[in-house]
Amino acid sequence: MRIRLLALNIRNGGTRQLPSLLMSIQAHNPEVLLLCEFHNSSISAEFRKKLSDIGFPFQVCSHDKHRVNAILIASRQQFEIHPHEYLCFDPLRLFAVRFERFYLIGVHMPNLKAKIPHWNALLRLASESQSEPWIFMGDFNTGKNPQDSEGYKFSCADYMEALENLGWVDAWRHFHPNTSEYSWYSYKLRGFRLDHAFLSPPLKPSLKNAFYDHAVREKKFSDHSALIIDLAL
Repeated sequence: MRIRLLALNIRNGGTRQLPSLLMSIQAHNPEVLLLCEFHNSSISAEFRKKLSDIGFPFQVCSHDKHRVNAILIASRQQFEIHPHEYLCFDPLRLFAVRFERFYLIGVHMPNLKAKIPHWNALLRLASESQSEPWIFMGDFNTGKNPQDSEGYKFSCADYMEALENLGWVDAWRHFHPNTSEYSWYSYKLRGFRLDHAFLSPPLKPSLKNAFYDHAVREKKFSDHSALIIDLAL
């Protein structure tokens, strides 16, 4: 069974870019969609209806507050919210769901040292779940030094290394071990790879592809590139 997951930070709710984002999503034909910085509004309600119309009837949002950054997960297959005690301190940024064959945590980390508790929670969960099929995916606001940025030193880069030392695989880096590619650019036009998918050891053999869609960012539908991974489960 082939499963494609697409993750994208849509930048402050997406607003007028939502129709264009919908077309970009359709072009990749994912089974699971994960959107960071989703806002609950009349525009986004119409977007969710259109998602349902094109085959994503199963949807859940990390909260229902108006115009506050949330994580939206939409799927062609049924799933359920999967609360976890390690994530309950900030469910707006670490949002877990359970599918039939894997668990998924939508990630939208804050910046700088504010993300340390989030990394600690993920590492604690990862260390106890190495034999289970988990995916951590989204905007981590973190990369490894120096290959994931242009002239910038990430804070918390050691947390990414610690996750890999537990046997988890950085999906994109698995296929591009010696390449620099960036999913977000600062106003100074410095590149950063901020968007990641980490798979627990049991899922590593299932990983078939991982790539970025930079057209979403280059066309200014968002300030992030979309990350797509393919699994054979």
